[in-house]
Amino acid sequence: MPAASTVKILISAALWSAVEEGELDAASRVAAGETPAPGGGGLLESIDAETELTLADLDLLMLAVSDNAATNALLDVVGFDRVNTLAGRLGLARTAVRRRMMDVEAAGHGDDNTTSAGDMAALMAALGRPEPIPVAACRRVLHGLAQSHHTDVIARHLSAPGRVVACKQGMLDTVLHDVALVEDGGGRVALAVLSSPPAAAEGLARVAARVHAAVSAVTTP
Repeated sequence: MPAASTVKILISAALWSAVEEGELDAASRVAAGETPAPGGGGLLESIDAETELTLADLDLLMLAVSDNAATNALLDVVGFDRVNTLAGRLGLARTAVRRRMMDVEAAGHGDDNTTSAGDMAALMAALGRPEPIPVAACRRVLHGLAQSHHTDVIARHLSAPGRVVACKQGMLDTVLHDVALVEDGGGRVALAVLSSPPAAAEGLARVAARVHAAVSAVTTP
C-alpha cells in the first residue's frame, strides 16, 4: 500500500549507514534554496534560502516534523539505489522508494512509494538490534524518531515516564499509518499500524496499545 511518510525511516537508516561506512559526511551542508521544493509549507521551504543545513539537520527535520523538502534534499544525496538496497538487505520485500515526496505526477504514473505493516515492523525491529544496520546508525535514527511532533496514534496510549516511543506517522488522503519502536525497562517492542482507507487515529492507537500489552506479557519474564 502507499507508504506515505513512513519511508522516511528507511531513508534515515540509509543515510546514517552510509555515514558509518564512510561514504557520506553528516556535516556536509546544503543551502535551503538549493533543496527541491515539493510544496506543502514545510519548515525548510520557509527559511532563508541562503541558510545552510547539515545532512544531520535535514535528517532531524525529516523525522521530527516530517519535512518533505528536507526529505527530498536527503534523497538527492543518499540516492534511491542506496535506500532500496538497504530495503532488500533487510528483507523488506513490499517496500520501495520510487519517487520524491509530493511528486504527484510520478504517483499518477504508478511510481509510488510502497510498504506493508510487516515490513515496517521488521524495519523498526532491525533498528533495535546490533545488525544488520550499524549500531551507531540505529541510534541516530531512533534519536530523531523519539523527537517526533506527531504523537497522536501509537504514542497516544503508550507514552509513559521512563519509556521512549520512537515513532513516525504517514498520512495521505488514502492512508493513515504509524510505526514505532517502544522501549522501556521491559525491553523493546516494534509496532506498525497501517490503514487504507485511513482509520480513526484513536482506533489505531487502541490496537497498538493492545498489541504492545500482549507482546510485553509474552516477553517479560
